[in-house]
Amino acid sequence: MVAGAVLAVLVLGGGGAWWWWQAREQRALDAAAKAAEAEFAPAIARLAEAEGEPVDIDKTIRVLHQVDESMRHQATLHEFLASVAKEDWRGVPADVLEARQAILDAQLALYSKQTELEQQEAAYSLTRDLILTTLSVVAVEGEGGITPDASFKVDRAAAERRLEELAVAESERRGLLRDVDEHERALIEASLRYATVWAEWMEEYDRVCHHRDRAWMASAAEDWDAVEREARAAIRLAPQEKEAHMLLARALIARGTPESLGEADALLAPFADGSKPGAMAPALLLRGTLRQARGDRVGAAEDFRHATLAYPTQAARLDDVLDPYRMRSALRKSRAGAGVVESYSATMVGAGWFSPELHLARQAYDRGDREAGKAAVIDHFERRRAQQQWDYILTDLAWAEAVLGDDFRSIFPEESWLDLHAEPTLFGVGSKLDLKVDNRSSRPLKNAALVLCVRFTDMLGGDYVTFSGERTVPEVAAKGTTSFGAVDIDTEVFGKPRSEDDIVELRAILVTDDGVLWVDTDKYEAEMLAAAKVRHRADPAGAAEERDRWSRLVDEAGRGAALSREKGLVQDALEIQLPAKLVWLRPRFTLRYGDATLEADTNVVEGDKIVLRFTGIGDLLTRDQAPRQADLVCDSVFGTFVLSFGPTPDGGWSYLGARTEA
Repeated sequence: MVAGAVLAVLVLGGGGAWWWWQAREQRALDAAAKAAEAEFAPAIARLAEAEGEPVDIDKTIRVLHQVDESMRHQATLHEFLASVAKEDWRGVPADVLEARQAILDAQLALYSKQTELEQQEAAYSLTRDLILTTLSVVAVEGEGGITPDASFKVDRAAAERRLEELAVAESERRGLLRDVDEHERALIEASLRYATVWAEWMEEYDRVCHHRDRAWMASAAEDWDAVEREARAAIRLAPQEKEAHMLLARALIARGTPESLGEADALLAPFADGSKPGAMAPALLLRGTLRQARGDRVGAAEDFRHATLAYPTQAARLDDVLDPYRMRSALRKSRAGAGVVESYSATMVGAGWFSPELHLARQAYDRGDREAGKAAVIDHFERRRAQQQWDYILTDLAWAEAVLGDDFRSIFPEESWLDLHAEPTLFGVGSKLDLKVDNRSSRPLKNAALVLCVRFTDMLGGDYVTFSGERTVPEVAAKGTTSFGAVDIDTEVFGKPRSEDDIVELRAILVTDDGVLWVDTDKYEAEMLAAAKVRHRADPAGAAEERDRWSRLVDEAGRGAALSREKGLVQDALEIQLPAKLVWLRPRFTLRYGDATLEADTNVVEGDKIVLRFTGIGDLLTRDQAPRQADLVCDSVFGTFVLSFGPTPDGGWSYLGARTEA
């Protein structure tokens, strides 16, 4: 009986301990489930808020990309759910929201079963790897965009194979998890469903991009009929997108009829007033051009000024890793595709034609207010400097030079008397270049920032990667050399590392209070002159017309020239002073004397004179008992001009005339 009593106590005690343990475990599970629901609730609620909104194709692609990027880069579940909760999901289609919800539900179900911190961390790592593995088997055949031949599909068999490999690789982590087998299949099915939705919407986006890209290309060619046709096709597929609406509005404004201007006004109104967010800045700029076309210069200027305030916020979107054009980086591998990316980016940062300040500058120059025009040009580049987005500063300069013409060039016509020196540093890690600028003019430049433009191997002609100089300097002193510090040029181009050894071409842009200027190396200037000569030979009629335009200026400069023999310690030099108006040619000077061709030892702008000094001619002048004719060759992209000077009986020189050379 005693033994029976002891056994009963042991059984009852063991049973009580078992029930106590079970109750404790259940409490832990209940607590984990409650904590998990609280953790997931904001993200789930955010998805629910977005239901019923009209579909925005660009936002949809951002959200699809968000899953991949957020899960790849967020280290913890808390960080990932926070990114989902703060995302604006309005405009995302119902099937994407449902598929995302299914993934969250499956993650929540597994996460709720994990009572220890180590288990919870393992659960997030496992689910992240599983989802990314499933998405990785979305196969893309062909290429979309300009040529619409891409198709997207989910290779389920490949997914299953990779998931089996993942299960083996993750066996240790899986061993930590509770009920993983029960919930894993639900997560796999949710991920496959999401991948299918992803593929369907990427195909839809590709169809939209096909028409929109063609509209961008037609816009660059100013083929407004084609722009309208392709933009309308894109809008039919995606009524809520923004780029095609801006393109259509621009085409209608270019047509200029009362009916087309009225339609453009109606298109732009909801974007300009902010009721359709995301395109306020370009919409305001376009409406400004519309008002200008109607003769309302005051209203146009008002819209341009408002656009300058809106662009800094708009431009920030380009830095977003989820921007759809980040996913389409392959576009930059073709000239047409690079043009599409550049055009899109210009609308986002307010560059080139989409710069409100440059439109204000044109208004000012048109009414004869040169100071206001210059101020507006400087304002534009100051805004770009504040944004620290230099990639499309080349677009700015090209538009300013083409549209503002001589008004823009007159801001600092001595541009070619600025020289870029970019030399490898002797110390430090990586490919670094020391940047210096020689200013051979008599004009200082205040508050100067330097932007280095580098073309690497595999990049198309005219395409550059930009690097800002290490520091902004108070002044680029006249007749001096200014350092902008060292810049690290190690980067990637199309996924491949590039360094100093891969440089094809170097240029720089100097952004100052006194002007925005190209600064080039001697090598680049020589290459541009050689290229200009090739163009001139290919188009002799056009070259002759260009030379004729400048011949009078060259002849006037020759008549105003002064030549003198300057005594030196070793040998004499021939000094030539020319009117500074010749700087407009951006010339490169050499002197021909007999069979010798000499480079100038001194080539500076001093006030209203260009001063050239050719020391190498001293011995030639001494040997010649009867000095002969000297030809000053002025090479420029507008043509080659030769100013001839002959000796006079009193030992001086006289101007003989100017001619052009083919």
